[in-house]
Amino acid sequence: MKRVAILMCALLTIFAVACGRGNAPETTTPEVPPGVEVPSNNGAQTEQPVTDKEVTLPLKVYYADGDLTQLIEEQQEIVKPKKDEDKYAKAMELLEKPKKETNFPLWKNFQYHSITFNNGTLTIDCKSTNQYNLGSSGEAFAIDALKQTMFQFSEVKEINILVDGKPTESLMGHVSFTNPITRES
Repeated sequence: MKRVAILMCALLTIFAVACGRGNAPETTTPEVPPGVEVPSNNGAQTEQPVTDKEVTLPLKVYYADGDLTQLIEEQQEIVKPKKDEDKYAKAMELLEKPKKETNFPLWKNFQYHSITFNNGTLTIDCKSTNQYNLGSSGEAFAIDALKQTMFQFSEVKEINILVDGKPTESLMGHVSFTNPITRES
C-alpha cells in the first residue's frame, strides 16, 4: 500500500506540473559566452535603436532622344550624401544612366579627374581620354543637359569645365562655349 501511495503522489506531481504549464511555450536561455554580461530588462520592453532614414533629393536629369533631336527630362533621385560636394558627382553619374532605355545618355562613360565646388563655381576636370562621337548637335545637347541638371542646385552659379586641369572652349571640338558657363548663358 505504501508503494501505491508513493506512485500516486508521483503521478499527481507529474499531472500538476503538466497542467500548470498550459500551452505556454517552453523558453530557453541562449548560451552566453563566458565573460559576456547580459543586461536584465526585468520584463520591460527594450527600445529599438533609431536608424537614420536616407534622405533623398529629387533631381531632373536630362538625356537626348534616340535621334539626338531633343532633350528629354527624367525625374530621378539621389541619396543626400554626408559631404555636400558629393551630390554633384552623383548627379554626373545619373547623366550616364537614364531610367528609360529609349533615352540616350549624353555623358555615357564620362571620366573626370575631379569635381569640386567653391564659392558658387562647380569645376569639372575632365580626362582628355574621353571619346565622343555625337557631332555638333550631340555636343550642344550634352552641354545643355549638364547645365540644366547642375543649375538645379541653387548654390551653383557657374560651371567651369577643364580638360586635364586646363580651361577649354569646347568639350568635343564641335561647339564652343564661354568658360565658365553661367546660369545666364
